[in-house]
Amino acid sequence: MPNRLFASLTIGFLALFSASTTAIAGEDLLRLIGFGGVCADCDLSGKDLSGVSMNGASFPRANFTNANLTEAKISGANFGRAVFKRADFSSAVLEGSNFARSDLTGAKMDDVKARGINLAYAILNGIQGEDVQIIGSNLTHASMVGAKFPDAVFDNSNLSYADLSGIALPDASLLNAKLFKARLDGALLSGVEFEGANLSQVEFGHADVRNAGFDRAVLKSANLSKVKHLKQEQLDGACGDKKTLLPKGLSIQMCEGAQWAKIRKRKNGNTYTYSFSIALSDDERKAIAEATQEAIKESGFAIQKARIALAEAIGQNDFPKLVIERNGESFSWSNFDDAQSKEQRSINSAMRALDGIELQDRRAQRALDIAVRSLKKAQVALQEANARKQLAGGKE
Repeated sequence: MPNRLFASLTIGFLALFSASTTAIAGEDLLRLIGFGGVCADCDLSGKDLSGVSMNGASFPRANFTNANLTEAKISGANFGRAVFKRADFSSAVLEGSNFARSDLTGAKMDDVKARGINLAYAILNGIQGEDVQIIGSNLTHASMVGAKFPDAVFDNSNLSYADLSGIALPDASLLNAKLFKARLDGALLSGVEFEGANLSQVEFGHADVRNAGFDRAVLKSANLSKVKHLKQEQLDGACGDKKTLLPKGLSIQMCEGAQWAKIRKRKNGNTYTYSFSIALSDDERKAIAEATQEAIKESGFAIQKARIALAEAIGQNDFPKLVIERNGESFSWSNFDDAQSKEQRSINSAMRALDGIELQDRRAQRALDIAVRSLKKAQVALQEANARKQLAGGKE
């Protein structure tokens, strides 16, 4: 009996949703989406699907023209060759779904969070997508002509062979993205971060690259001869080959043997360890070594004095002065506040010693600045963790 019941439900479900060019009532649509069914060639144009969850559903060649998909949650769904012209995806979450060869012309994608989606050969011309995130996704051969993606994130995505002519990507991030043989003629790329990106054989045309970052970017056989606002310092961290075309007066190092700053971050509890490899002169290495040793020595003295001050405060058993509030909890402590601020000043002075180093190599200076800022953040996190642990002995 259970098997026959399951078979009858399956047949009924297929009969309801397998017809082509189906106009679906709201109740039936919710049932389809909830069961992860198939609705090929369905007409969902103008439908209000805001906030809907589509998990594993399949809508090949379906028509979503002018549909409202705001705040939709779509995971593992198939929309191959579907039409989403002027559809609104604002604040939607898209994960692991297939939009290959779909047409999203003029769609709105503000604040969309997408990861691992397939947009190969998709049409995204004229899309509006402020603060959109399309991470680790496939956009090979996609057409994004005239699209506007300010502050967008395409990190680790593949845009090889894509047509990005006239696209606006101000202040966007394309870290470690692949744009092999992509077209960027007339694109607005001001402030774009191309760090670690593969830009081999890219046709930049008359793109505006003002303040764009190309650190560790590969520009083999790329054509930048007509770009606007490109400066030599932007190319110092990139590499190319003999076929790389640049504006007159600019140069680029060959990719073979290129030395770049490589920063790796590792977390251990509340502390972070940063390692980076950069080319430095002997004087620069000596300056960093001396400043680091001085900082370690000063920090060691400060920690030792802080321990003594803490022991004295506990021994006095007098906690009237300092009150610390954190996460809704309050702790009172002793005269340790004066000692603690004094020792904090010692640590800060040591950090300022590192901040004051000025290196001749721009990439080296940038790497050092990043390391110092990160060290400060790690220091604050560690201090907060230690304070909470130690203050547990105070009066609540």
